[in-house]
Amino acid sequence: MSGYRKNKLLTAWDIVANVENWWAGWDLRLRRQARPELLRLRNGVSLICRGGTRDWDIVQEVFFVGAYTLAMDFLRRQPGDPTVLDLGGNIGLFSLLAASTNPRCRIHAFEPGPPNHDLFESNRLLNPHAAGRITLTREAAGGESRETEWFFDAANPGGSSLFAATGEKFPVKIRAFREILAEIPGEIALVKFDIEGSEYELLESAPADFWHRVGAVVIELHDDPRSRSNSEKLLEMFRRRNFSVQHENAGCHFLKRET
Repeated sequence: MSGYRKNKLLTAWDIVANVENWWAGWDLRLRRQARPELLRLRNGVSLICRGGTRDWDIVQEVFFVGAYTLAMDFLRRQPGDPTVLDLGGNIGLFSLLAASTNPRCRIHAFEPGPPNHDLFESNRLLNPHAAGRITLTREAAGGESRETEWFFDAANPGGSSLFAATGEKFPVKIRAFREILAEIPGEIALVKFDIEGSEYELLESAPADFWHRVGAVVIELHDDPRSRSNSEKLLEMFRRRNFSVQHENAGCHFLKRET
């Protein structure tokens, strides 16, 4: 994602306006302290953010700038107990935002990398109002089930991926998307994809009934690691399956299935 504030005065205003213990936000963003900080947001969400990384930028995009405005407006209007899939959970920010937006939704989150998964789990437990509605699995979603290596980017943990050439390596499990869907019955209100290039492999192998079960998708597109496709082709595939396409606030696309 991009679009986080670079002006220090606007950043300071964002911190005071959105963070109850604003001094911790100042240490992370303005003083650039390297230690982790516990942030208590004014919307009721608490989270640990790693200093010296781009964690803060994602906090700012998700909670202050409104990177998922269209997706959250859609989720807020869903009846019953809507199901949400968070593929590429990172440290849990999207899941916590979704849980706060719709207090009835149930979230299935997947994050394969141990450093991100473990912090996601800590953030989940920090929020009792949401913890019981978020199921977190330490796996990646992909085209085929297998074991592989995941590369951790210490400066930009959210950009860690299966396809990097550098960074600390961790063995991880990939589970076929069709297997994940088989374990989640019924309609899925919203699916979030931020899986650093794995979206191409995953969507190519998605079962046919996937397109009819999902109400909306929010996706951050990356280059195809195999150079066989591109973002425009992927969006066109969604359009052919009767999804409208809109731009979100910070580099994502919101796709809504039209009835």
